Amino acid sequence: MLELIKERKVLKDNSTFFKLLRVSFERDLNEKEQGKFLESSYRNIGYLEEEFNTYRNSVVGNLIIYNTLINNGITLINGLRNGLNITKDNFIKENINQFSAHYQTVKEYEEAFLAYRINSTDESYDNAMEKYEEAIDYSECYAEKKTLTKN
Repeated sequence: MLELIKERKVLKDNSTFFKLLRVSFERDLNEKEQGKFLESSYRNIGYLEEEFNTYRNSVVGNLIIYNTLINNGITLINGLRNGLNITKDNFIKENINQFSAHYQTVKEYEEAFLAYRINSTDESYDNAMEKYEEAIDYSECYAEKKTLTKN
């Protein structure tokens, strides 16, 4: 029952995030919408973090590659949280776009990680590392100060 409730919360937060992201492409979000966007984003990051910590706790023995991939996931989540903090302080369209692209690359890494868990091949490992590098690249492109934006 708890799993079902959690799944509904995750789906609701994802829905809120993508709905407000779509609205942000059409117009600037008002203060209430910004708050909802940030709340759902922080919760989505929390869900990702919880998943990787669960994977970490389920590792039996010293599986170096597996632990490396889990640590990479946690590193990406920390970068995502830092990016959202920058967006919170400088809530401009460019940062919203950057955060959404960054979030997408972290989700792609998570999918590649899950594919590696199912099929531990060199190819699935290489794919996960490629997704990791892409996500790292997106973590460095936030605007940390207000910029002029065209309305």
